Amino acid sequence: MRLSLALVLLVAAALGADAAPPAKAPKKPETRNIAQLVTVSGECTRLVQAGVTVEGCKPVLMNLNYSTGVSAYWFMTERTILSFSGDGARRVEQGPDTVVQAIEKVIVAAASSAFNADDTKEETAIGVCRFGNPTIKGAMLKCVAHTQAGRYEGTFVPNGTPPQLEAFQVDP
Repeated sequence: MRLSLALVLLVAAALGADAAPPAKAPKKPETRNIAQLVTVSGECTRLVQAGVTVEGCKPVLMNLNYSTGVSAYWFMTERTILSFSGDGARRVEQGPDTVVQAIEKVIVAAASSAFNADDTKEETAIGVCRFGNPTIKGAMLKCVAHTQAGRYEGTFVPNGTPPQLEAFQVDP
């Protein structure tokens, strides 16, 4: 329950869900909806936030794909969620089981039920996530990004269990 509440709150904060359309404008479809959620089990082996190593990374990695084309990789601890996000169209296949994606933004948010928008920090970043096939035990997902606050890094090793996929209906 705690994680799902944090997920909803981070998505709302990150996407500016409180912005209302102009009063007389025709209703346009919300293009920032989550279209797909992929959950991978394994071991988070390294987590760094603004140059500081963080302990207690959870054994689950989430990949959220939005209808805007943005793809985000979430590393979680008991207290925080670290998200690396970028345009999913900016992926490059480097081989049959290796993909690299450009990262343009890092978001750090509190992962608690007492969520406060002040607990979310979003920074422009330059970086990449490199990942292999998560069904291959020992494959790795590594994200590295640099911001004005410092280096952010997350390394996750899947356990070979097939990822859980949830697709969501995005209204046209």
